[in-house]
Amino acid sequence: MTLLSLALMAPAHAAPVKIVGVEAKSYYSRNGTSYHPDNIKDGKSTPPWFEGDPGNGAGSWIEVDLGGEHNVTRINLLAGDWTSGTDWGRANRPQEIEIRWSDGTTELWSLTDEWKIQSFVPSAPKATSKIRFKVNTLYSGSAFPDAAISEIQVFDDQEGSVAEVKGVTASSEFPADNDGAYYPHQAADGVRDTMWCEGNKESDGVGEWVEFDLGRPTALKGMKICAGMCASIAIHKKGNAPTQGTVMFSDGATQQFTLKDFPLPQNVSFDTPHTTDKVKIRIDTVRKGSEYDDACVSEVTFDRT
Repeated sequence: MTLLSLALMAPAHAAPVKIVGVEAKSYYSRNGTSYHPDNIKDGKSTPPWFEGDPGNGAGSWIEVDLGGEHNVTRINLLAGDWTSGTDWGRANRPQEIEIRWSDGTTELWSLTDEWKIQSFVPSAPKATSKIRFKVNTLYSGSAFPDAAISEIQVFDDQEGSVAEVKGVTASSEFPADNDGAYYPHQAADGVRDTMWCEGNKESDGVGEWVEFDLGRPTALKGMKICAGMCASIAIHKKGNAPTQGTVMFSDGATQQFTLKDFPLPQNVSFDTPHTTDKVKIRIDTVRKGSEYDDACVSEVTFDRT
């Protein structure tokens, strides 16, 4: 097996900021189908926000309300329609975005044309209560003249009750396909319908592992884990879902845990608090899927003491 890793981009420890409101210049709605601005804060990559302006979407904007002033250290964005690889290529994707802070100052963000989460890091933490994202230029889709953004995440310079993950490694990784990629870091990206899936062809997932690097010793009291493919109940049944596992800490301590078979985050309390800079989760047993013989973990967060 090959060790695979992809570090999450972050200048310092930070906490996710709850987006309390969203406003947009427009959104697409027709024949009972609506792509509302609120879609960018639902914790899932689908459905997206589609702008409804005439033309290709240049000049459209969406604004998030942070519910008060925060020192923003990072913004993550899922550009385009993430429903599938085919859908992502059909719709317009932002190429350059003007970021406008609540004090009226602006910065430009150039995005690559890749189906992956992209991050913007200001040169210094920016105090702001709102952030407006105006689309200046676009990558053209093959079928639809509208621009899409699937999710926006904002982080500030506070520690928060959830430990920040700096990087993720795994024992193996399933190759990307039209349904998505299965990178290890997607198990800690804050998006419930993206996931890490192991890719060991000789295994149903038992013995495979994913490890989270916290960047420094951090006191933890538990974790929340969404095991399997957590996009929906129907999708969850298709793949192998971990039902038992072992948590391993950098001090050598371990703890076994058991999970119920459903696609929602589950709490795992640690028997005793652990101060650790890494946490490895090994899959010990799985519930077999109806179509796929690979085990997945959609999301893990760690609760600080």
